[in-house]
Amino acid sequence: MSAVWSCPAGTALDYPARHLFGFLEHHGMLGIWGSPRWRTVEGGSHTYVERVLAGLHSVRLGTPVRALSHDENGVRLSTDTEVLEFDAAVIATHADQALALLDRPSADEREILGAFTYTRNRTLLHTDTTVLPSDRATWASWNHRLTSCDPDGSPVRVSYHMNRLQGLPDATDYVVTLNADDGVTPDRVVAAMDYSHPVFTPESVAAQRRLRSLDTPVLAFAGAHHGWGFHEDGCRSGVEAAAALGRRW
Repeated sequence: MSAVWSCPAGTALDYPARHLFGFLEHHGMLGIWGSPRWRTVEGGSHTYVERVLAGLHSVRLGTPVRALSHDENGVRLSTDTEVLEFDAAVIATHADQALALLDRPSADEREILGAFTYTRNRTLLHTDTTVLPSDRATWASWNHRLTSCDPDGSPVRVSYHMNRLQGLPDATDYVVTLNADDGVTPDRVVAAMDYSHPVFTPESVAAQRRLRSLDTPVLAFAGAHHGWGFHEDGCRSGVEAAAALGRRW
């Protein structure tokens, strides 16, 4: 359970067991010997973002969509300054954000997208290796620390050793830690971020199985909540959304 960082304190016993073991199997955590082979994108995630952008004829940055309406004829997006019309669209956001964007959500959209809640995790990129195990030989791509076995206790602290995870040079150890509280030396912090992660409950997992039923010929949905909340889940759901609109990636 400690690896599932989207499980907030007080909800551990509500996490669906089948979904949990699917997560563990998917990440190679049910075996006793060895460790899974991590595959990473050379140059970081911005490299594939740049490749996607290069294939688009129009890109708008810093332009929030305030509302979206759709019917059998297409999609209408409203920003702060204009209304744009398209033949089709993909909403690639968190489920709660998707629901908030819809101008007149259907009953199914309200029920399915509304079943997902999110927890906010404070995340630090830093060089303080004291959050990792004291024995360097036991360092892993994912490292966790529990202050209590109480399921209602404080959130699990998860630290990713980025050098191991993404094949970075060994000159400096870089670590990404979630729920660090005061456990990281301030002058070792490189950057601080707040991330929202989906909370998986019996209700949201049941809703997850119905997400694709929301797709229409003009509107499809994507996001990491279609899987276990990871980048690859968002990527896979994007491919599925494109297929729902009749396009192959």
